[in-house]
Amino acid sequence: MWTYVAFLAVIYVVYTLKNYIRILRFILTLGGPKTVPILGNANLIFDGNLVRRMTDEAPLYGRIFRIWLTFLPYVVLVEPEDIQVVLSSIKHTQKICFYKLLDNFLGKGLVTRRADKWRIHRRILQPAFHLHILEKFVETFGEYADRLVNKLLEKNEQNVNVTVFVNNSVYDILIETILGSPANRTGSNGEDDTPFRKGQIMLPYRFARPWLLIDWIYQLTAAGKLEERQQKDLFDFCFKRMKEKREFLRKNGSFVTDGDGATRRRMSLLEYMVEINERNPLFTERDIIEECCTFMLAGQDSVGTATAMTLFLLANNPKWQERCVAELNEIFGDDTRSPTMLDLKEMKCLDMCIKESIRLYPSVPFFARTLGEDVRIGERVIPAGCGIFMTPFCTHRLPHHFPHPHDFKPERFSPENSEGRHPYAYIPFSAGPRNCIGYKFAMLEMKSVISAILRKCQLEPVLGKERVIAKFRVTIRAHGGLWVRVRARDKQCET
Repeated sequence: MWTYVAFLAVIYVVYTLKNYIRILRFILTLGGPKTVPILGNANLIFDGNLVRRMTDEAPLYGRIFRIWLTFLPYVVLVEPEDIQVVLSSIKHTQKICFYKLLDNFLGKGLVTRRADKWRIHRRILQPAFHLHILEKFVETFGEYADRLVNKLLEKNEQNVNVTVFVNNSVYDILIETILGSPANRTGSNGEDDTPFRKGQIMLPYRFARPWLLIDWIYQLTAAGKLEERQQKDLFDFCFKRMKEKREFLRKNGSFVTDGDGATRRRMSLLEYMVEINERNPLFTERDIIEECCTFMLAGQDSVGTATAMTLFLLANNPKWQERCVAELNEIFGDDTRSPTMLDLKEMKCLDMCIKESIRLYPSVPFFARTLGEDVRIGERVIPAGCGIFMTPFCTHRLPHHFPHPHDFKPERFSPENSEGRHPYAYIPFSAGPRNCIGYKFAMLEMKSVISAILRKCQLEPVLGKERVIAKFRVTIRAHGGLWVRVRARDKQCET
């Protein structure tokens, strides 16, 4: 038996080594950013400059080039037609190995899960994001948006880092829509009462110390033990909520009615998954917890950053801010009600501004896949098994697709200007079969929050803080914050 096992191990090693050599031979034909010993280009990750460097230097290398993350090479694609070849195919849905480094933080949810199990979970969860389900969340978005407006109006005539306010609001929305719990982000002592705002992603830290990329070594370190405790706190919190929801379901028979038979307004994603688990035990309790953690943690950064960035850009582009306000006045007039789904669909100008904001600063600045088979790009054939990096930040700034690419020009996304644009030239939520499952949820949430603020507040730039200093890690961040000056739009809104 042991002879047979050893034989299989040798075959596996030979096959893996042979494929690595084939990839290496291809990589050596490509240009790319200058590397440093051992780290390759990984030093740019913890410096927060990898994406900026790739974007600035892409014209030097052409449509395809390479980067090194420690001893592993990756191919970078920037042109939409090349990206489409990879993202549109179900054969290339496997993420690269480094996504596994997020497992200790996110768990094995849709973002990091292996392709085979991802397909199963995607089919299970997709119905929860249909528009007729999302419509029930619009009221929740409006409620928390109004609370955010009141917080901002307390800072009337003051400069604020809008990122902080928006992130708190987005977090509260997720607590209710994902976990089904009334949001109570801060306790009486001012500390967060849930673990989702306390953890930190250790991936850049590990890249700075390549020996920590080996799991068993990392798990022996203080950082590894800290991340393990973070995950335990997250899982314990979600398990407690899941247990409460299961007890409610078994007592009442449904999540859409309460114990007295009265109809409840909406079902959270956690409640939806508990119902699935009751019917399909193969979708396990562990799966539920990991998906909850993924949606909570991924949703905070992506939606929060995109919303704050749009508000900042509107403050610094008053012409477009007032166009959005004029549109909102047409929709609502003097009515102070929260928006409906139909109202959100009518916000065409705001939609263009949001899209332009996340063209310039996509929340997730890069994503990566492993090729399931050889792929031809132009005259080159990229070997199967090769890791492919795609960076929306770079692709969104290609001047032949977006003239004057560094300027804020929402008119790019008018129907007439969008016509004929390559479908993969604009990919803030990825694209193809493994695109972001929650992108419609995110757009509705952003429209709800931004429209509520613009109806009550005039946003102005802050002198000396009109420039975005972007830092790129797992998500994009604005170094130093995003500062605006808040003014109540009329006397009745002033505090």
